[in-house]
Amino acid sequence: MDSPASEILVPFFGLIIPFGTAFGILYIHYTTRHRERMSMIDKGMDPQIAKPAPDGRRAMRNGLLMVGIGLGLLAGWIIQHTMLGPESENPLPFFIGIAVCGGTALMSYYHFYGRKHEG
Repeated sequence: MDSPASEILVPFFGLIIPFGTAFGILYIHYTTRHRERMSMIDKGMDPQIAKPAPDGRRAMRNGLLMVGIGLGLLAGWIIQHTMLGPESENPLPFFIGIAVCGGTALMSYYHFYGRKHEG
């Protein structure tokens, strides 16, 4: 793909597709929420009822997940540099580290916080 068209189209679509996808998801989310609220107003209901109550545990879960992802990246880097050598460009240790450490973080959240609040 050494044609002049590919030199222009690849970066163009490399920018358009991610931003277009993000815009599309946000657009669908907000228009759906607007339609739900308008239908609730038409039926005489209070649209404030549809708002979910703020959950403080959500921040703890997301924080533990981010710490787990960071530790997974660190573990992947250590595995890559010790076992595969520093010149290796294999991304597999990073993906495995993120999956294992992120999953461990979510399981620890469930173990410490999730079971206490079950019915």
